[in-house]
Amino acid sequence: MTSTSRSAADRPSAPAAGSIRRLPGVEGLRAIAAGSIVVYHAWLYSTPGGPLAYGGVAGTMLRSLALGVILFFALSGFLLYRPFVAALARDRERPSARSYLRNRALRILPAYWVILAVVALVLDSAAVRDSTGALITGELAAPVPLAQAMLMVQGYRPATVVTGIGPAWSLAVEAVFYLLLPVLAMGAAAIARRATSRRGRVLALLAPPLGLLLLGLSGKFVAAVIVPAPIDAGWDANWHSVIERSFWAQADLFAFGMVAAVAYVEIEDGRLRLFPNWRAAALGLALLIFLPCAATLEDGQLSYLPQNTGVALAAALFLAAVVVPERRPGRAALRRALEWRVLVAAGLASYSLFLWHEPLVHWLRDHGLTLSGWGGLIVNVALIGVVAGALSTVTYRFVEAPALRHKRGARGPREPMPPAQAESAP
Repeated sequence: MTSTSRSAADRPSAPAAGSIRRLPGVEGLRAIAAGSIVVYHAWLYSTPGGPLAYGGVAGTMLRSLALGVILFFALSGFLLYRPFVAALARDRERPSARSYLRNRALRILPAYWVILAVVALVLDSAAVRDSTGALITGELAAPVPLAQAMLMVQGYRPATVVTGIGPAWSLAVEAVFYLLLPVLAMGAAAIARRATSRRGRVLALLAPPLGLLLLGLSGKFVAAVIVPAPIDAGWDANWHSVIERSFWAQADLFAFGMVAAVAYVEIEDGRLRLFPNWRAAALGLALLIFLPCAATLEDGQLSYLPQNTGVALAAALFLAAVVVPERRPGRAALRRALEWRVLVAAGLASYSLFLWHEPLVHWLRDHGLTLSGWGGLIVNVALIGVVAGALSTVTYRFVEAPALRHKRGARGPREPMPPAQAESAP
């Protein structure tokens, strides 16, 4: 793109797009998202006889822990769109799509394949469907279903939707976003070429998140109206579940994180100035949005209900309050708390933890190693946390980290930062 028409004031003094830095607080956010999902599945599956206090305030709070998946989606939208935003807003060369896709594959596939193989063939605790279509746990050794799970396409047929590693349906959604993002960036670049100012380029960068917002809402509409089912039926062997668990119906959950990426770059370049107490206001607004949405979802977490879109907006506001740098020293208490060493370590291994924990919950319960009652649930959560944490540490150390060392930056050289801290995966 040419820059001959740009004024001196339009030229950024910020770092080049290729120098994307690690953002303090991000690993802590990943740890919170992963931890909430671990506790949710422990509550839902570990207690013999079924989950405790499914109704009432306690049940609403525990069901809301599943919304940690939406925080993962918001993180992906923000972290992965940000390099493209920085390049296009500053009128610089876009990151290499080839390097980007290679890095994404290295980020998600090695650990996923290893964990899936152990879960499906060793622990026999994969999610499979019986002859009636009901989800059960067992061995996933048949070549075709196993291959579908490995390629993350099991969600495109009613007979195999949500099979393999149960929570990996969201990883399949993420994978579509990964593949689509360079195309969206190319579209934004095509629009930006016609812009004669930085403002025009920024408006072009808002087109992809707007498109994903509309796409996700249209998928939710189809799941709710065209192929209707109860709000808790999105896990069954039917076309409603195929749509609801697809990128089509979940795309809107990435959109607000992408908008946060645009705002971040504008703030970083000094082109967007915030009022002094904006961070507290953002956190307060996030809470005001999240609480009524979470309270009215009932069993509709990650379903076609529009409250999930509201939670995505709240997650993006929370994310922005964490990652935007504090200009006055000593006032970044939230970010410092999220940089607690334990949270950072959990965040680094959060991808493996996300994949290991649910099959492990089923394996422990099926072998009579979990307890009943509220006291038992606390013990179950602690046991699952310790065992899944240990397995996740091993997987990160011996599978994820070696793969991440082969990642390359946009122009070819090795990335200077710890790769797992630079990007997001569930």
